[in-house]
Amino acid sequence: TSLAMIFIPTCSRDTTTDIVAKEFDENDILRFNIDKPEDLAWDFHRGGFRLADKALRREITEKSLSSLYLRKPMYFDAINIPKYGSTENWVREETTELFMDFFRECQHRGLIALICCKSGGYGKLRQLLAAQKYFHVAPWHFFHGELPDECKSGRWVVKSMTQTPIGKGKVFFTREADPAVLDLSYPWFVQERIDGEEEVTVVYVDGRTYAASAPRDSFNGEDSRKSLMEKPAPWPRCELSQEEERAIKGFMDETGYRFGRFDFIRKDGELWFLELNPNGQWAWLDESNEHGLVSLVADAIKAEDLAHRGRPSLQGPSHKPPAASR
Repeated sequence: TSLAMIFIPTCSRDTTTDIVAKEFDENDILRFNIDKPEDLAWDFHRGGFRLADKALRREITEKSLSSLYLRKPMYFDAINIPKYGSTENWVREETTELFMDFFRECQHRGLIALICCKSGGYGKLRQLLAAQKYFHVAPWHFFHGELPDECKSGRWVVKSMTQTPIGKGKVFFTREADPAVLDLSYPWFVQERIDGEEEVTVVYVDGRTYAASAPRDSFNGEDSRKSLMEKPAPWPRCELSQEEERAIKGFMDETGYRFGRFDFIRKDGELWFLELNPNGQWAWLDESNEHGLVSLVADAIKAEDLAHRGRPSLQGPSHKPPAASR
């Protein structure tokens, strides 16, 4: 391990990194080919991270990382679904990329209402790191290749980073599991089980909050999403303390979000952070607008839309073209 290293996330077929790496001492960089998982081990946790190339017996941690040079962390070999590919999968990916690129262009022009982040976006890893300043956060690990020592005892819940289906009609729901029996050839996200009294969800809209809760024993298993899908039911509103309101606002101010839905567990009267969904479902909390949640969100969108008018439209380029030279 070097005192200072450059981390290069890429793949084995990245010839640019092949060439660039020759300009560095091999001890100054750690190349991570994500398409060669058999060589790798990683563990991201509340105190930092460890990334290891088991074949080279070299690693990098939060103490030795000096820079990250993003290259091509991707898989060139297509997944055969079915064996020779799928036109439907191609159509979906093409369409998704089109609208994501459209979103990026709108964001570039300052035309996004509510669902954007001035800090570049926070996935589950960045959220958990930021949340430690404002809330209780149970120990967690993202790992592969080797079982972290902390996970060898205690009770843990296995979660998913994405909503990607794992088979026809199958979704990965949160559940309790023993990390010791998990197949280490897969990537895993686990968090220590929180034995709280109720789940609390909070919708944040431009500095205002709408909180609701439900007893944990009303859910079928660990994942409240499953219960909502099987038997939708409204959650009664609940109150937040001034300290909790300040913590939520502090988290949103730091991350740069103006909108989102928090998921917490209340244990012994205090909030334990699970995640923020920056574009989470929220209407089920007040479908009839009895408490004004629908109006709160709609009014925020209308106000921002009004502010956008007069900014560059999408009908022309966002920058003036350079003057023609003679």
